[in-house]
Parts: sequence; structure tokens; C-alpha cells
Amino acid sequence: MNILLIHSDQHRYDCIRSHGVRDLHTPHLDRLASEGATFSRAYSTIPICTPARASLLTGAWPTTHGSFCIPTSEINRAARPELPTLFQLLKAKGYRTGWVGKYHGELETRQPGPSDGVDAFISSWQYRQYREASGIPEAPKNHGLFGDENSTQPAGQTALAWQADQIISLLGNSPDSSPSFIRWDPPEPHLPCQPHSDFARLYDAASIPPWPSFPDSLENKPALLRRQRRIWGLDGWSWQDWAPVVRLYLGIISEMDHHIGRILAHLDATGLAGNTLVIYSTDHGDFCGGHGLMDKHFCFYEDIARIPLILRAPGRIPPGTACDAFASGSIDIARTILTAAGIPAPDSFIGHDLLAMAAGESRPRSVAYAQYFGTESGAYSCRMIRDDRFKFVYHPVGDMHEFYDLEADPAELQNRIHDPAHAPDIDRLKARLWVEMKACGDRLGCGWTEIELKGAPSLAAKNHMPLPHN
Repeated sequence: MNILLIHSDQHRYDCIRSHGVRDLHTPHLDRLASEGATFSRAYSTIPICTPARASLLTGAWPTTHGSFCIPTSEINRAARPELPTLFQLLKAKGYRTGWVGKYHGELETRQPGPSDGVDAFISSWQYRQYREASGIPEAPKNHGLFGDENSTQPAGQTALAWQADQIISLLGNSPDSSPSFIRWDPPEPHLPCQPHSDFARLYDAASIPPWPSFPDSLENKPALLRRQRRIWGLDGWSWQDWAPVVRLYLGIISEMDHHIGRILAHLDATGLAGNTLVIYSTDHGDFCGGHGLMDKHFCFYEDIARIPLILRAPGRIPPGTACDAFASGSIDIARTILTAAGIPAPDSFIGHDLLAMAAGESRPRSVAYAQYFGTESGAYSCRMIRDDRFKFVYHPVGDMHEFYDLEADPAELQNRIHDPAHAPDIDRLKARLWVEMKACGDRLGCGWTEIELKGAPSLAAKNHMPLPHN
């Protein structure tokens, strides 16, 4: 099969209309879901850009590939170069390969090229050259990371429009040519959001309802979340303060959806659609006011951990399939692409086949597990595990852990970590987290954390303290 991967940046699960949560204008993603499968319980492998993308390339957990944070952080490093990558394996199989959009230093190379298995790489940064050569004004940046409406550029010459043009060019026009793997990584809807006016004006800030997680006092929550609010200057923000920011976020999603529609129309017009696996997903979500926070980091709330994941494979996936199996975005997408291409997966590709999951042939996980290691404001490890009802978040260097009953409290407003009624479930998920960590070689699963997660004896008890007084 030909394979088209559209992998956006920071797209919340609840921001696709067909997911049935919010009233958005996303007709083309809705179409993709109606013609394929949507995964309602897909989770980010790690909710931060570079290591999530390294997992997508290597099929491995961050604790295996070694990339833990973004390039400007104190703990930055690229993925281990000895691991085979998706592009290299597809190129060796005879695939024609192309990549457009965001590259975030997930490999040691300055930018992907033929030695990485990438025939053509077109960076999103090249749009500036096109814009300046074409005399197109720059999009407004008056409000920094909080975004601006783009009222200065022609709708067909924005950054998203230009990226989609490059993808259409790389896809070609003949269904009879050699198979292709084309990957589009739009930097959107990552902040700052700059939707063209045609799409921003689809939304009225005064009519946007708050996220269910918005009214969070952050009481009985890890203290560093309150610190994040202070750093951003968000203390005391009302929903009226947040709604204009959310309006821009929804607008850029609708603009991206419009250009996804152009790409799907090209597949239809050229006859490529019938033999092309199309995957849409993202690296992680976005708070955008959820829990009164901006961006992501230091936690695993559903706002950032749960992600959209849609597959369309004519003849392989029945239209309108809804799959509620747990999926781990980056590593499962990587494994699925190899399966679709008929390539045996190296041992380092430890994800599961989404095609088999969508067909109901496989439910490989009873829990979702994810990792996190920190950001530009500091190294900070935490881990997440959730089952059908509960979520436990382990903060080994924080001031408290978190436990949520997602059935009673889907917005995760009440941390039940100290609730004695939930003690058996907390202990059960702690023990299961230990199992997941050990299974993937997570070095955080060690003698120090075994004391908290498995109830192992403390160091004093293990060494028969106290010492004699004489």
C-alpha cells in the first residue's frame, strides 16, 4: 500500500467534531473517520514534541531511544543513531519517501536526507523563503504565544496552504508508480495559533463553552502546576479571558482540516485513494485553558495525554469503525506502517498493529502507559497508567502523586490519591505501573521506586535499623 501519514502537533482529542464532544468545523477529518476507523482511547507515548517524534521514527519507548525532551532543554539528545528508523526500513523495501513540515531534532542529522531514507525533505521553515520571494506579508504576531488572527495573507498562501501544496506535489498523479510513504507534520495547531480570518471567523469567542477541566483550583494537585500558572501569568483568568485564545486554536484546526480535505481530494482525483493507507494523529494534546493552564507539561491530564488517531485503509478497515482498544500513538503508528508495507518489524519496534486492532483481531493492552521527563524549565520524571476506569500518575520527585476516577470525574478535577476508599485501586495500579516499566526497560523501575510502587521494605527496614547505641 501507499502510506500517507498526517502527524500534527498538539491536537486535543475533543477537537474533532465526529468525536462527539464539541461543535467544530472539521468536515474532512470527520470524513476520514467515517470512511475508516477512529480510536477513542489512543494516548500519547510521551506528551512532548521531540521524543514523541523520535518514538514515531524508531518505534521505541523514549527509555530505549534516549530522546527525552526538546532541543532547547537541559536534557536534550537525539535518538540513538544505531536504531533503525521507519524511513530507512521503508526505503530498503523500495518505497519512495517524502517528508514535509516539522522536524524537531529527533535525529542526530541536522535535517533528514537520503542517508536517513528520506528522498525529499521540505521543512516548514522553507515557507518563509517562499513567502518573501512571493511578496506575501508575514502573519501577525502581536500577542506572542497566545496567537493572532491572520488577516494579512491570502487564504491560499498561508503556511498551511503551502505545506499542503508540497504534499500534493510529492504524492504524484499515478496509482501505478512505485509505492510511496509521504509524511506531513504540520506544526499546527501548536501555539502560537495564527488561523486565517476565513477560519478564525467560524468561531465566536463568546459562544465557546469552557472545557470541562477549566474550573480546576489545582488544590490537592502537584505544586508545580500552580507554579506553571504563575510563570505564564494565568492566575485569576476567567473563561472570558481564555475564550479568544481557544477561538484561535479552534480556527487553526479548521484551517488544517480544510487543507487535509484538499489532499484527500487529490487522492480521489488521481485514483490513489483506493490503495493508500491514510493515518491522522498528533504527538499530544494542548491545555489551551484546560485546568487553567497553557501548552502542556508535568502531568498527564486527558487534555494533553489523549490524542486523536484515525486510520483509513480501503478493503482493510470497514467504514465507520469505532475502536476502544488502548493505543499508544507513536509506537503503534510506527509498527502499523511496517505491517502495511509488509516489512518485518525489528525488535526495537515494540508497538502493536492498529489495523488488527481496528479489525477487532487484537486487543493487546488492558492499560495505557506513558512516560515524561521534563521540559525547558527543568528535568522532571513522571509516569502515567490508566485502565478502563482509573488513572494513576507517578511523580517520584514531586510533592504528591495523582489518582483519578475517570468514570465519576472525567475532567480530573478531584485528586483521590489520599482517599482510603480508593486504596486498593491505587495499590493495584501502582503494581501494574511497575510491571509496565520493567517490561519496557524503563530505568525508573528500580530499587528506589519499588518501595513506593510495590510496597518493598524501606532502606531502614531492609537494613534492620536502628543501629545499636553502643
